[in-house]
Amino acid sequence: MDEEFETLDLGDPRRDRRAKELVKRFASRPTASIPGACEGWSETIAAYRFLGNEHIDWRDMMQP
Repeated sequence: MDEEFETLDLGDPRRDRRAKELVKRFASRPTASIPGACEGWSETIAAYRFLGNEHIDWRDMMQP
């Protein structure tokens, strides 16, 4: 999975790390809800913030 997202560039290394972490979480539990896939409330909130970020487009995630 790291190889697939090696060229990911969302404009900030923190966004890149968060995106990779979310993909790993969602891939490990594909049928779980966002809170179910995340480990704890703070990670769940971070996931929703990431997904709601206006500067990130789903096409950017699909680029790599």
